[in-house]
Amino acid sequence: MLCMYAAPVDRLYELALWVKAAQRELERLMNQAMQPLGLTAAQADALAVIGQAGPLALKDLGDLLIAEAGHPSRLVDRLVEAGLVERRPSEEDRRRVELSLTARGRRLEKRILATREEVMALFRQMLAGHDFDSTLELLRDVFKESPYVDLIARRLALLERGAGARG
Repeated sequence: MLCMYAAPVDRLYELALWVKAAQRELERLMNQAMQPLGLTAAQADALAVIGQAGPLALKDLGDLLIAEAGHPSRLVDRLVEAGLVERRPSEEDRRRVELSLTARGRRLEKRILATREEVMALFRQMLAGHDFDSTLELLRDVFKESPYVDLIARRLALLERGAGARG
């Protein structure tokens, strides 16, 4: 139920609220879906990225995650403790520590990707009949100067590379 205000509500502010609500709902559904795997949505995302891009340094992982904390060291610590990720010195530069999935992490990655696709299928159903393409194009255009543009491009490239390897 919408409340009536003395002054009109800024539609941009309303849009921001809806975008945030959509993100929170997707995150809630992802957390709920990943719970049987013993993971949070953030942990599952990090595992998937390490699996797609690994081996990679912690900083490189941080450059591929959209996270509020900005530095995923605690997240990775938990994945290492769970036996899903391992840290190793880089073969090219011994000062650099690289992250890669363990055999157990690799098996779990497959389940993560399948579970994530189930949640995405639910959201696709919710968006059915709506002009999703123009909304996506609008967001791309409005945020073309955002620091997230490069991050999103790198993530999409990982997904395309992964699809090519499977296809």
